[in-house]
Amino acid sequence: MRRLLLVAGAVLLGLGAALFFAFTRSEVRRALAQGEPVQVLVLLRTGIPADEPGPDLAVLVSLLPQRRCAWILIPGSLLLPQEGTWRTLKEGGTKAVEALAALWELPILCVGELSPEAWDGWVRELGGVVARPEERLVFQDPQRRVFLDVPAGEQLLDGPKSREFLAYLLRYRGSPDLLGLSTFFGDLLPRLLGRPELLRKTLVLPGVSPWAARDFWEGVARAQSRVEVLPLVAEDSRLMPDYVRIRKLREALALGRTFLTREEVRVFVANGTRERFLATRTAAWLAARGFAVAGVGSADRTDYTRSFLLVRKGAEAKAELLRALLPRDVAVVAAEAFGVERLGGWPE
Repeated sequence: MRRLLLVAGAVLLGLGAALFFAFTRSEVRRALAQGEPVQVLVLLRTGIPADEPGPDLAVLVSLLPQRRCAWILIPGSLLLPQEGTWRTLKEGGTKAVEALAALWELPILCVGELSPEAWDGWVRELGGVVARPEERLVFQDPQRRVFLDVPAGEQLLDGPKSREFLAYLLRYRGSPDLLGLSTFFGDLLPRLLGRPELLRKTLVLPGVSPWAARDFWEGVARAQSRVEVLPLVAEDSRLMPDYVRIRKLREALALGRTFLTREEVRVFVANGTRERFLATRTAAWLAARGFAVAGVGSADRTDYTRSFLLVRKGAEAKAELLRALLPRDVAVVAAEAFGVERLGGWPE
């Protein structure tokens, strides 16, 4: 009986320990352990002018497995599809945030806000932030009480002055200075990540448990960070999302995959039969479906009884795009195994 009680006690103790670790492990750690990214969207308002609502900048902080982190900068002037029309991120409120999450196509843990006062607190704790404008930045709008003046060259800016600089980059140049924005945050981040307690104190994560928030910001501080600007395209002075480049960035950062489009697949078509213009017709068919046809020619023989798709080393992923459209009886062969030199080598 005593032995039975000891065994039962050991089992219960092990079960209790397992349950303890299961329930105290935050959703952040669980997601990262499963190879999934954890993402927080931070909305930043410069407060220039003071009475204007809406974020001037959104920052998607994407914590990735293998201790990597991406800070993706998104100007508030980005147009997003919302309820049958296009509105900027700054104008759209919660609907715009939902549209941005749908654009990124990966779940966002929560949305936090960084007020002008919290930003100034950051900068004060860091002893100022560095800006490097190539020329003097001056802008005045007396009616809205906006007066910006940042000298040229390397400057150590305090909180309000750094917000002026950000406002100029984002709103008062006519179109956002994306390169300047990336450079500014690229200089700021290493210093900020050295003080993870600043992130935890000022960037509250709504609806997230304290230990999950701790795990997230500590993971961000330990990770190797990089700054990216969300891929955009300018159309008639408007900023629109570049859907293809956004998907490329997301696949590369979050999933470690390469996203390819058909125009990136170069194809050379060689006729190995006696049927005239077969290669020309095939090339036209491929071009109409978005592939880049590098050329048309003749094979080394005219008595091939089946079609071959020759794949250059390193182009296996590109071949999959093409293979999905071709008939099933097309043989996929490595170019080296087939002997591509028989066809005169690869076209330049």
